Amino acid sequence: MLLIYGLFGCKNNLIDAPDSPYPISNDSFTVDTIARGFTIPYGIAILNEEEYFITDRIGKLFHFRDGTQTAISGMPKVLSFGVKIEPAIIHGGLMDISLHPNYPSNSWIYISYLGLDSLAAISRFKLQNNTATDLETIFRTRHSNRTGNGMRIVWQDDRHFFLNIGTSNLSNRPQDLDYDMGKIHRLTEDGSIPSDNPFFTGYDEPTTIWSYGHRDVQGLYYDQPNDLLYGLEHGPKGGDELNIIQKGQNYGWPIFSYGINYNGDNISRVTEDSAATFSMLPEHQWTVQTPDGGQAIAPSCLLKVDSSSVSDWNGYFVFSSLVFRRLMKYDPATKATYGLMIEGRVRTIRQLPGGDIIALIERNDIEKTNGVVVRISD
Repeated sequence: MLLIYGLFGCKNNLIDAPDSPYPISNDSFTVDTIARGFTIPYGIAILNEEEYFITDRIGKLFHFRDGTQTAISGMPKVLSFGVKIEPAIIHGGLMDISLHPNYPSNSWIYISYLGLDSLAAISRFKLQNNTATDLETIFRTRHSNRTGNGMRIVWQDDRHFFLNIGTSNLSNRPQDLDYDMGKIHRLTEDGSIPSDNPFFTGYDEPTTIWSYGHRDVQGLYYDQPNDLLYGLEHGPKGGDELNIIQKGQNYGWPIFSYGINYNGDNISRVTEDSAATFSMLPEHQWTVQTPDGGQAIAPSCLLKVDSSSVSDWNGYFVFSSLVFRRLMKYDPATKATYGLMIEGRVRTIRQLPGGDIIALIERNDIEKTNGVVVRISD
């Protein structure tokens, strides 16, 4: 088993990888670095085994083909920011990228990002001579939002896609249907509102909102064979959640949470039994026990692995922990979670058509551009 410990472990790096809070699964796989030079590689759109589009949160898009990566010009300007004491990108930027299911015939590429106006947006474009053309913004939030980092795009079919927009503060906006943050949205391919989206009380027609009461869903996965949408959601101090997302349902934030506030105060205003009467409780929740009340794992992506060349992962959900800086896997049958010996802040994990796994790992030194893309195989 070949590890990437030297790149993203705790040796000679400014960012260390803490010990896993869950047992390490001694799985068999190899890891090869196939692309370098990223800050926070965040989204990937796969054309085939050796060709991808890769976004970098700082606002760049790259075309990777047969080992060579080329920068794409014409991207919209994005807003990204951090904190003064640590010049890292905490919120915003260019996030996900997705190909239209009929990309071979219509050439549409979709991106999600936080614009300079602080509005979360979806734009689509075509590509010509390494330049974005026909760029059009098909969705913008109605209010600014600087505290959500999800914005994943997953397709339900060739006409509809889902989009998550988070908000990590304690406002009640995730419960307010007049605000777009703290929601999962469902849109048509041109950004319009599907006629079969849910009707909510007080509204005469459907909106883009599919579900609400979310904090910050950063992992979104659509299980096509079973018609199930999964959301992997950041809690505050503890209370990270895996949810099955259902049409028109409330997921409770911030009225109920299994986590506590960062200052140690309780967040929940109701009991678990009361929350179950008006909201959907998670399939699973993670809180790492600590003396001060609990620790989140901070999940950032989600993949349900099936028919992969990494046979030890088949049947599991694989996701990243940003706090513990490693990949993890979760067994939905036994509810057991395991740490994996792939270290680093993985932002996205995807499966290639042939069964290998691609992982996008952000820089391990905030003063350098040394994020990588790796390929994981048996």
